Order: sequence, then structure tokens, then C-alpha cells
Amino acid sequence: MAAALLKEQINSTLLNAIAARCQQYYPAFDTAAFLQKFNDDFHTLELKQRINHTSTSLYQTLDLPFGKACAVLKPVSSHFSGIPGFIFPEIVAQFGLEQPEVALDALGHFTRFSTSEFAIRPFIQRYTAKTFAQLLAWAEADDHHLRRLASEGCRPRLPWGTALKALQRDASPILPILEKLKADPSDYVRRSVANNLNDISKDQPELVLALAARWQGNNDRTDWIIKHALRTLLKQRHSQALALFGYQTPALHASLSLDCTQVRMGQQLQFQVQLQSQAPLGKLRLEYAIDFTGKNGKSRHKVFQLLERTVTEPTLQLQRSYRFVDMTTRKHYPGPHQLHLFINGQPYASAPFELQPAQSS
Repeated sequence: MAAALLKEQINSTLLNAIAARCQQYYPAFDTAAFLQKFNDDFHTLELKQRINHTSTSLYQTLDLPFGKACAVLKPVSSHFSGIPGFIFPEIVAQFGLEQPEVALDALGHFTRFSTSEFAIRPFIQRYTAKTFAQLLAWAEADDHHLRRLASEGCRPRLPWGTALKALQRDASPILPILEKLKADPSDYVRRSVANNLNDISKDQPELVLALAARWQGNNDRTDWIIKHALRTLLKQRHSQALALFGYQTPALHASLSLDCTQVRMGQQLQFQVQLQSQAPLGKLRLEYAIDFTGKNGKSRHKVFQLLERTVTEPTLQLQRSYRFVDMTTRKHYPGPHQLHLFINGQPYASAPFELQPAQSS
């Protein structure tokens, strides 16, 4: 969901609901004073700004010492999940840094209803040993939300979160946590473990590859984690990552053809792949990549997966397409482009094409 839609969840209806719950658990809560802190400019704020402002306003209105405020907010938070639930951990991040024991306990409670993955990061930075001890304990919790926080909270490159530069340089403190979670029964947790390892692989690929080689083949759940964790290295066609999964350079002929060498914005690029060999094609990982013309004229290389399976026939034909429509994460610019075909990490064919501006109406 786009951020523009996410931020609309922090609205006047939510503010009134939070105020009502606060008054339920703490009758002295001043609803009018709380709501007065939100003027007409609130709707112009972005998602993170809305969360920060709401958290600050809520804590100020409670006007209680941090520990007592958490005691009120714990039952209140149980009524709010997802994005609205971010408000309660943010209070801890803003006002609890001087009381780590109380703060970590509160984050463990709040994460059960939303997530404390963003709010715990200042504690990792300031109280590294204490916070990692807590993360390690959560990794053995019965609640899968706590186990997931143990992994997600210490991701070095967590999207939307503060980058943990020290862990980007040395991720070794994370590894005991991931060891405990490498065969977790929850897909929610396993996906976090894989994403954490994928983060680490961007700065310390050899560390992750060594871990993957040691883990591989011991458990189906762990094998899934490994494959998902190495997705960036596989897209980068890292030879050691490819070898770990048995991808060898195949003896085959490959052709890549385009329906048209000129395509307009909003249209699809249609292309065909044909593989032929004297024997069964075997284990294949097929990818196509596009060298996009960037805004400044420089090329941007983006990889997309075509197919990943064992092919028992000596021939294979595929037809695929790519639509040139702008997205939040990718903009397109007219100019020369190049389409590439990679098989098991090796380049096999390329074809140029031209992206033209959309036809004016």
C-alpha cells in the first residue's frame, strides 16, 4: 500500500478512538486537551510525521512519569494494530531512552499488536549489549511476534528504519539470534530471518555465504530461509551463491527476440526466449535484465526472474512482457535501452530497443 494511503490511517477517527481508550483505562485523561494538539495542518503531514506528532501529543497529555505512562498505554495499545499501533512504540523511542528496562518491557508488549521494530533501534545503538541480551531472550519466546521482533529489530538495513551502521560493519552480534530462529515454525519469523540475512549480504556477503553453506540441507524451513536470504547475491550473479544451489554453466543455444524494437511509455515490450540443447536442459535459473536509460542519461541495470526449475526436455520456449508504467520505486525515461538474457548467472543474449515518449492525445 502506498505511503499516501497508509498515512490516512492516522486520522481524526483514530485520534478519538485512542482518546476514548485512554480515558477508559485512565479516567483523568484530558480528551479535549489531547485533540486540541491537532490543528488543520495535521492533514498535510506525511506518515512518519503524523505518527511522531500523535505519539508526542499523547505522552504530553497523559502527563505521567514514563513508567506510569507505559502502564496506561499497555492495555490501550491492545486495541490498535497495524500502522495505528506504531504510535505506542514511538512513545518509547521518544521518551524512554533513559529507562531501558522499562522501555524494553513496553516494546515487548506493544509489538504483539503492531511492531516495535523501528522503536527498538535507538536502544540497540545506545545499549547494545543489554538490548541484544533482550533480543536473544525474545528469540526463545512462545509468542511469534516477539521472536519476529528479535530478528526484525536488528536488521542492519531495515526499510523505513534507522540504519544500524555498526552492524553493517560487523553483523556478528546478530548471528546467535538467527541461529535460534533458523528453523522457526512461523513463516512470519522465517521471512524476517531471511530478510535480515539479505541485509547483511549487502555489506558482508562472505559471512552470509559461509553461514548458508553450514545451514544448507539440515532442514526444509532453513533451506527456504537460505534461498530467500541470498536473493540479492543471486540477482548479482555472485558465483559462490550460484554454486551453492548447483547452478552450472549449461551447454545450450539461446536466442532472444523482440516483437518490436520501439515501444512507447504505457505500452508493453513483448519478447521471446528459446533454448535448445543436445540433452535435457537440467537445472536452470533464467533471468532477464533491462538497462534502463536514467534521468541523467546514465544506464540503470535491473534484473527480473523468468524461470527457476529443472527442465527435463532439450528445448524450452518462453514468452514474456514488461510494461513501461511509472511506479513509486521506478521511473522510466525515453531513450535507448538494452534487454539481456542470463542463464545460471551467465550472459547468453542481448537485444537493443528504444523507449519513446507516450503518444500525445
